[in-house]
Amino acid sequence: MPNRNSWGKGSGAHGMEVPLQICRKNDTAIDTTDAFTTSERFVTREEVIRWVKETGINNKVTVIITRSETPKQAKEEEVTKSTPAKDGSGWKVDVKCGVHNHGLPDRLEGHSFVGRLTADEKQHVADLTKRHVPPRHILISLQERDPENVTRITQIYKHKSVIEAEIRGPRSEIQHLFKLIEEANYVYWSRKRDDCEVVRDIFWAHPDSVKLLNLFPTVLIMDATYKTNKYRQPLFEIVGMTSTELTFAVAFAYMECEQTESFIWVLDKLKQLFVKKDVVPQVILTDRDLALMKAVEVVFPTTHNLLCRFHINKNVGMKCKEYVMKDMQETIGTLWKDVVWASNEVEYGVRLQYLEQACFACNDFLDYVKNTWLIPHRQRFVGAWINRVLHFGKTTTNRVESAHWKLKQMIGDNLGDMVKVWEAMNSNLKIQIGNIRASFQKTFYEVEHAHISPFYDNLRGSVSRAALRRIAEELSRLDYVLNSRGKCGFTMRTSYGLPCACEMGRLIVVGIPLQVVSVHLQWRILSMEGDLPLDEEAGSEVDMSNAIDELWRRFNSLDVVGKRALKSRVYEIAYPTTTSLCPPPEKIKTKGRVKRKGKKPVGYDVYRDPSGFEYADQASQSSQKQSQASQTSRKQSQPYITEIVNVVADGSCGFRAIASWHGYSEDGWAMVRRDLDMELREKKDLYERLFGPNDSK
Repeated sequence: MPNRNSWGKGSGAHGMEVPLQICRKNDTAIDTTDAFTTSERFVTREEVIRWVKETGINNKVTVIITRSETPKQAKEEEVTKSTPAKDGSGWKVDVKCGVHNHGLPDRLEGHSFVGRLTADEKQHVADLTKRHVPPRHILISLQERDPENVTRITQIYKHKSVIEAEIRGPRSEIQHLFKLIEEANYVYWSRKRDDCEVVRDIFWAHPDSVKLLNLFPTVLIMDATYKTNKYRQPLFEIVGMTSTELTFAVAFAYMECEQTESFIWVLDKLKQLFVKKDVVPQVILTDRDLALMKAVEVVFPTTHNLLCRFHINKNVGMKCKEYVMKDMQETIGTLWKDVVWASNEVEYGVRLQYLEQACFACNDFLDYVKNTWLIPHRQRFVGAWINRVLHFGKTTTNRVESAHWKLKQMIGDNLGDMVKVWEAMNSNLKIQIGNIRASFQKTFYEVEHAHISPFYDNLRGSVSRAALRRIAEELSRLDYVLNSRGKCGFTMRTSYGLPCACEMGRLIVVGIPLQVVSVHLQWRILSMEGDLPLDEEAGSEVDMSNAIDELWRRFNSLDVVGKRALKSRVYEIAYPTTTSLCPPPEKIKTKGRVKRKGKKPVGYDVYRDPSGFEYADQASQSSQKQSQASQTSRKQSQPYITEIVNVVADGSCGFRAIASWHGYSEDGWAMVRRDLDMELREKKDLYERLFGPNDSK
């Protein structure tokens, strides 16, 4: 039978019969007449429809309502018109044929009609979609609510598309993005390509992120990530650290490419987020991206640009496996780490000498670590230099990479547009800022047992618990420092802004507790509330009255065409949701930067050292290419081989091969050996001068 039930609607105003026609009968027929036979009367048409559909689903039969406008259509579709009930008691079901012409399924799994979402289910999908729940989890939620639910995941995706289309309306992607950004009070900038309306770069920052940046400006960590959007544009993320050692997102930027000019534009926008002109980051932590490093030097010339130790050690470890013998890899790896962690320049020189001595047989590895890392960049990652810099213990980019991971978990895939990514960022930021506020509050009502001592009386509630933990750890070194004069190093003071062991030792001797002023301001900020302190010139900086007056004067002095042009430019600023900007029309290549051994691509002026996994991929690909090249070479050389002789492998095969090559048969090998022996004897002096004396007996 066709997997549907056909029925028609009459024109009576009161009682109606609803004839139900199931199918024609054949050899595998199943009779469902009893299931649909009922003496019940239904008040409204909607009630009878609902009863028939529920009965059909319970009996694994799909019921579909069809309408025929003409008698001819009714005949072709086998739809029977209903007639008014004789007693006018309401609607009733009249089963004309309840036989199903094939076996019924155990479940109606995958049936598009039965799997349609109800109004309640559609609302449930909409609610979960707003919370960025993946479609597969939405489907599981629906099945948990109703075990008999047979909705497919494709129907979830279709309804999500309908929801997104309804929300966006006639706006384009960039217009809708700007609408969301404006409604959330974000600070943002964008720019387009010179030759068209395609957006080139977009930079935005959450208002709470701007506040946190101005409260904790000392250390910033930056990195770009990929696979977040369907345009393949890199997403550049900047993060900072609060006094409670929680990460906060400062700003995001979609970039056309990772070139110095693009990075300068992004960092210049970052610089405009600082309320005070004289406030700049003291430390910016990046990986070895030469374009980004150059941009940092241009925009923040007084800032220390440190490099990620984790990626450096990872890359050096891969090179160690490539150049160093296996039994020496662990030793050289340990010596390398000793060099990186050297606490002063004298110690650095001694440890570097040990490394050089251990690498006497692997000069390629030594050249790599010297020329790539130590000579040009040792001040950016070796302890002897960075211990003098206030970095609060942040020597890797792990925080920003962790932020990348959390964001990608929220996004779900890399097939979305910029609106989807922004919505995920915005949701993630709300969670992040909530956690930061909670961590501030814990400082006031939670005290750890290790900090109950009177030595910390002035600090409890005034500095973060993270700072107190580090102070307690440093205090545990006091005995070691007192017994080893000159071993303090003062790293806690210079790198963390906290009192070091020798400093606390002097206070303990005289019985004075730690003072709040001995702790850097970074650790003493425990609230986001209130307004940020402004410079005296801040008022004049944001005054636009003169600019608006000048704009009006210019507008009134122009002709009609000029007024139209100026008005369109002003409208673009005043009404960003009407922007003509559009996203990249195609997926663009973003990872085409210069490789170490290759031609420099046009337009790329920098080089980024690959990460460890990239070295592994390159090694694997290189091995495969060499194998393929070897096979190709053998195939290409075969047409030029005119003769191949397989000589006997009896220990004299070399002499046999030479004999065959000279035109003798291979059995003439004895003559070749005799002639060679005679020549060695006659010209003994010559061969000894060439190859040294023969010591064999």
